[in-house]
Amino acid sequence: MEFPSHGANYKSLYERFRIPMPEEVYDLSENVNAFGFPSRIKEAWPDLLHHIAAYPHPEAEPFRTLLAAKLNVAKEQVLIGNGAAELLTFFAGRFSNRQAIIVHPTFSEYRSTLEAQGAKMIELMAEEIATYKLPLEQIKEHMKDAACLYLCNPNNPTGSLIPKETIEELLIHGEKVECELLVDEAFMDWTDESESVIPLVEQYPRLTVMRSMTKMYGIAGIRLGYLVGRKELVEELQRRLPHWHVNGLAIKIGQLCLEDETFRNESIERHQKIKRNLEHYLLERNCKMTDSVTNFLCFQLQEPEKTRDFYFYCLKKGVVLRHTENFRGMDGRWLRIGMKGEDAMKKFQQVMDEWYGK
Repeated sequence: MEFPSHGANYKSLYERFRIPMPEEVYDLSENVNAFGFPSRIKEAWPDLLHHIAAYPHPEAEPFRTLLAAKLNVAKEQVLIGNGAAELLTFFAGRFSNRQAIIVHPTFSEYRSTLEAQGAKMIELMAEEIATYKLPLEQIKEHMKDAACLYLCNPNNPTGSLIPKETIEELLIHGEKVECELLVDEAFMDWTDESESVIPLVEQYPRLTVMRSMTKMYGIAGIRLGYLVGRKELVEELQRRLPHWHVNGLAIKIGQLCLEDETFRNESIERHQKIKRNLEHYLLERNCKMTDSVTNFLCFQLQEPEKTRDFYFYCLKKGVVLRHTENFRGMDGRWLRIGMKGEDAMKKFQQVMDEWYGK
């Protein structure tokens, strides 16, 4: 039985498993903002249409300059991409026939993009799933033979946060053994940003930070991400990327999102309230949970061996969760759930109560 490698696209999920799709389906498998995109995008839509007819700026201006100012870095250190996935692909292209370290369980795109570029994998396991505790000494030992260490912070799928001081310890070691660090901060904007390592980019030339605009701002269909790193790396990747690889609508919508800090703050507050309620509910049912700081978390049933049965039970009832069959170390014994609106969360709880016969 082959499970999909990502969440979302639930219609294809029902087709793949030949399960009749209920009339009403709640997709809790993806982790994009539950409340959609900022209202100012809808309000500005008539004025955005002229961007369809014009070629976009090849370096995604003025979004790039505005973003650099917000991050307090030089614009030459910022590279805008057609989603973080595009940047991950081109970044991985630098490690053909070289070794890269991945610490599981983590985002599956690191492994797939590296393999596609002919990189050799050093695959390690976190010491503890719920908190995503890194095996620091083991990582350091392998860094002397690796070109790059990939870290996801906060981690996907667990939502756990790696302390900045831990990453800096690895950066210091990386300078000694000439190993780069890629830190994927796609979900860092769901936090207060205090653990972001973007402020360390100037100090550590082997550090590169990846970010996504699509999760917080609910614009997954637009495809917009960015990378912050040393100027030479940005120039190298820019030469490899196609011309006009970021479309004009994405550039303008990204600018509108950056200007709406109120939307971000309100989104964090609303999702945290939903997550607190869910955590309380899951604890009452003796579930184990990851220490998540994001808009999603992973949970484990009191009887983990029944996880797959519960997953398919939810599907049949119209609740789509994210399986962990392709996350090493989790091996299908956990489920990821994204925070969604009140109706969706009530439906999930109703289905789980039915499962337990309550």
